[in-house]
Amino acid sequence: MEKNGPIRPQPLYAPPIHRCIAKGDLGEMRGMVKQAEEYLRESGNISAALEALKAEIAKLEAKIKH
Repeated sequence: MEKNGPIRPQPLYAPPIHRCIAKGDLGEMRGMVKQAEEYLRESGNISAALEALKAEIAKLEAKIKH
């Protein structure tokens, strides 16, 4: 348990990370790092998955146009 209570899971998009930095709470920042690292371990290569998704969208859009 952190100084200010338990860390609640939250989406790890840029805004929550930037808000965490702006607050300057070292414990919260450390918790955010742990959450982000765990998320990345579980999620794998998000960039590669995103590129695969974009490629599939492009294929489907090409089929629709023809």
